[in-house]
Amino acid sequence: MQRLTLAGGIPEALRGAIVALGNFDGFHLGHQAVVGRSIQRGFHERRPVIVATFDPHPVRFFKPDVAPFRLTTLDQREALFAHAGADAMLVFEFDKTLCITSAEDFVDDVLAQQIGAAGVVTGDDFTFGRARKGNVQTLRTLGQASGIVAEAVAPVAFGDLRIYHEGPTDQLKSMTAGSLLLKAGMSPGRAASCPTATPTRAALRPPSCWRSTRQWCGWRRPRRATPRRCRR
Repeated sequence: MQRLTLAGGIPEALRGAIVALGNFDGFHLGHQAVVGRSIQRGFHERRPVIVATFDPHPVRFFKPDVAPFRLTTLDQREALFAHAGADAMLVFEFDKTLCITSAEDFVDDVLAQQIGAAGVVTGDDFTFGRARKGNVQTLRTLGQASGIVAEAVAPVAFGDLRIYHEGPTDQLKSMTAGSLLLKAGMSPGRAASCPTATPTRAALRPPSCWRSTRQWCGWRRPRRATPRRCRR
């Protein structure tokens, strides 16, 4: 697992990657669906997979005095992305330069030229570019002109709720895997009313249809138990 920045450049081996694009703080079920789809595409298209995240969070840039709300650190996100099966994490430094970048320049310059992306996967509520003028349809149109196949993943159902990929943080705490990894004196899982207070491999396991191979996304197909023979 590599941690990349635009300033450091993208290694040649990772150019032509499928890029999962979003913030992915907390890595809740909606985030996992986007990253999982990226990994699925990377597997079928024989391409590396990069998960792109933002630091600091865009909200922190626009409202520097807002109370702390991060669910996962960069190190924790890197571990979660690696656990899901991604090849690299790309950290976008959200500063004034990125803030004023137009949707057209973001696709043509950042995604196509600097990253060399062959495909991009986002949530269907993803917005980007100056004044958030870019959306998933904009990304598809601009991406097609730059040779990038863009795809949006629908919201994930969780009981009676629909989890949007870039939804408000406070509405997602009960559906996160990453929030369970916060370094705190108490169990963050219980504090956030998570279904489980202990992060397990099963909590991040992709759907069974993605695990048809012997090893996929870091998961091994369970072997059939062999009964022990009784000794006489």
